[in-house]
This record gives sequence, structure tokens and C-alpha cells, in this order.
Amino acid sequence: MKLHRFYPIFLLVIFNSCEKPKAKKQEITEVSSYHAFTDSPAISLKDSALIRQKTKLSVKKQFDWFGNYSCNFLRMKEESGDPRGWGMIYINMKRESATFKLESYIEQISKELIILNQNESEIILSLKNQKDSTFIIHKKENQYFLKSNYIEKMVGEKENYLLIKK
Repeated sequence: MKLHRFYPIFLLVIFNSCEKPKAKKQEITEVSSYHAFTDSPAISLKDSALIRQKTKLSVKKQFDWFGNYSCNFLRMKEESGDPRGWGMIYINMKRESATFKLESYIEQISKELIILNQNESEIILSLKNQKDSTFIIHKKENQYFLKSNYIEKMVGEKENYLLIKK
């Protein structure tokens, strides 16, 4: 007789304990389907994963150009045997800025650059205050080539420079 009184209470306890995890599971699903880019809880988990994957891919393509590039070049043709006849070109590209430096016996130049355009094989930069002075870095296999109308004006010769990326 005591067993019959205990049985309905026992079922009620089991029923209540089974209901609580379901509510928690729904809360977790709602939180995980929330996406910060759209501020919309209506996005499914599959859509959210696709958006994150596409974002990572586009960021990766953009970061491929970041790094330090350098090359040496013959600044004074008549002084090829003298170390002072050579110069160095440095281009440093970071996430938020890019700089160009030309160092030789004749001059020491440092300028800020901005990115005009980029794709997988080429990036076009210009001086921050002179958009017509461009620097084009072209990637061919694992080699980087620099062509610049600004350097042409400074050095006086049209040339492509082989850059080393560090």
C-alpha cells in the first residue's frame, strides 16, 4: 500500500527531470545559431558555418601580400665595382599600412603607400599623397617583380626589380 503512494510521485520526478534537459538543449541551439555579422538569430547553423568559411577564405587572400620585400639594384651604372654604387629597395606591407624605402649612396627616401588594387597575382600600390606614382608587384610562381614609375623618375631608368619576400 505504501508502494502505490510513492509510484505517482516517482513518475512525476522522472517526468520533470526529463523535461529540463530539453529546454536547455533549445537554449543552446538558439545561442549557437546566432550570428554576429547579421545580428539575426534566424540563420541556421549550416548557413553560419558557410559564412564563417567564406570570411576566412577572403581574409586569407587579402593577407597573402603582407610581408617585407627587398632587393638590391645598381644605382650608379658607372660605379658597378664600388659598393656605394648599389642601392636597396624595401617595401613593408602590414595589415593597416605599407611603406617604401630606397636607400643608396645618393639618396635616402621613405614614403607611405596605399593599396589601390590587388588580386592573387598582382598588387598595385601608390604613394599616399601622389596617386599617379604607382608600384606594381607581380607574382609569378614564387618570385615577385616590382615595376614602378616613381622609381623610374628617381633612378632615370625603366627596370623590373626581382624582390625577395621575407
